[in-house]
Amino acid sequence: MIKGYSYTLNYAVKPPDYREDFFMRNSQTKKLVEISILVALAFVLDYLANLFMGWFWPNGGSISISLVPLAIIAFRYGWIAGFTGGFVMGLLQLLTGAYIIHPVQLLFDYPLPYAVLGFAGFFASKVNHTTGSKRMTYIWVATGVASLARFLCHVISGVVFFSEYAGSQNPWVYSIVYNAPYIIASYIVSALLLTILYQGYSSQLVLKDSVNQTVKTI
Repeated sequence: MIKGYSYTLNYAVKPPDYREDFFMRNSQTKKLVEISILVALAFVLDYLANLFMGWFWPNGGSISISLVPLAIIAFRYGWIAGFTGGFVMGLLQLLTGAYIIHPVQLLFDYPLPYAVLGFAGFFASKVNHTTGSKRMTYIWVATGVASLARFLCHVISGVVFFSEYAGSQNPWVYSIVYNAPYIIASYIVSALLLTILYQGYSSQLVLKDSVNQTVKTI
């Protein structure tokens, strides 16, 4: 020490909060478990739909409510989580005897159509933070956008890779007419079920910190 001067060193070092780290990791584990269960549920629902109604669409397709669990993922954790979950679910379908003639056709008939169902998450903030008729409207709009994206994937695949089945018809008309009935029916049934679920069980379905969880919303 020099005479007339004094030096004081104050170190304000915050000790690591091990409890906070534990709960953050626990939250991530819970998220992964939830998404895994919902993806598995979507896969089972789609498999059962194909098993009991697939005969009506011999070239692929069925009235399925697999959109319900995939939309719940998207509403809870954002569209990226929904897209990823749907993509994985589509890959799982390859285990049940997929019809593959080209790698691009594989992409447009299996992983991609279910991945784009995650686009319902674009409206996650609206679904999570509205009630009553407004929430109902956003659920129908969100699932409608997602179903339209899925429909486009199947239509493009039908035109590019299955045009020979159209015969004398225009391939675009054939693909639209073939895919539209089961996509529209799946959309209506799924949207109805989601509306009922979010009206009766919103406290369980909507995350308290959903504003932070939603990646990007409209």
